[in-house]
Amino acid sequence: MIRRHIIMSAALAAFALSSCSGGDDSNPAPTPTPSPSPTPTPSPTYVALPLSTATQFTTTFNAGTSYTGDPAAGAVTLGVVATEMATSRVNLALDSVLATGTYVFHENTEESRFVNANLITAPSPAVTEYVFRTTDAATAGKFSQVEFLNNTIPPQTTGGPSVVTSDATLALTRLSYGNWWRGDSTAGQKRLTYTIFGYPTVLTDMPTTGTVNYNTRVVGRLVSVAGGATTISRVSGTVTTSVNFSTGLVDTTLTLTTLDAGGAATPYITLTAQGGILAGQNQFSGSLTNGGPLSGTIAGGFFGSQGEQIGIVFAASGTVGGANQRLIGEIVGKK
Repeated sequence: MIRRHIIMSAALAAFALSSCSGGDDSNPAPTPTPSPSPTPTPSPTYVALPLSTATQFTTTFNAGTSYTGDPAAGAVTLGVVATEMATSRVNLALDSVLATGTYVFHENTEESRFVNANLITAPSPAVTEYVFRTTDAATAGKFSQVEFLNNTIPPQTTGGPSVVTSDATLALTRLSYGNWWRGDSTAGQKRLTYTIFGYPTVLTDMPTTGTVNYNTRVVGRLVSVAGGATTISRVSGTVTTSVNFSTGLVDTTLTLTTLDAGGAATPYITLTAQGGILAGQNQFSGSLTNGGPLSGTIAGGFFGSQGEQIGIVFAASGTVGGANQRLIGEIVGKK
């Protein structure tokens, strides 16, 4: 009995020792392989204005209208108005050297080219736009004119003074605009194309949260026909622009004035518009929302890092104070 007890005790001790030591150590548990850290996506880089060389811009946002007849002789026939999201149908080329450069505005099958001899308003800190104009001596009333936002031309000599506008809100570095006005003859058709171009925000760089209030400006033209007379006016005013990147809503309110030949302003109309950013995109479209005498549309997009700058074109038509009107313009600004 004693011997059997000793043998069983020894067996139980051996089993307990085996349980404590984990049994056979010939196949240890594998060491987990750490997950590799993801490589950060580098932030995109953007070219900055003013230009450093001749550059072609092949994607633009546009607003357009037309009229036919001689405004000095009475009432013209008004055409339609429209806005256009990012397209290559309108494209342009600009140079960085005024003395030797060529400036090209192209829409569909129509094109105008300008050189230094056609410059009627030179870029300087004192002006917000520089202007080219050509006329055709062989055809009365045939002309072509383009007004560029004065933020694209660098100093014209090494170390020379800046010629960019001194207006800080309009000295934009990622976008600009050009306004093309041309006519076939005195009594023929005239066309207006207002265009925004630049360096669009990369899709993966677009904000997706937060609300941003942009510091913006507005420019435009109004063609108005009333009582057998035609008036063509520059348009200015004040504008507020807010973008909710969480919902994609773009809201803007324009309090517009018309400018006479001397630049004196007359209150004109207040318009509100709302657009929606397309999912996963850097552009938007929308319409006027105030239900007033003018109806129309907007289109626009974001430019530079994280949508730092914004450009909007708008076009509207209707009857204001008994006058049949066509209005087009641009809103540009930055955070």
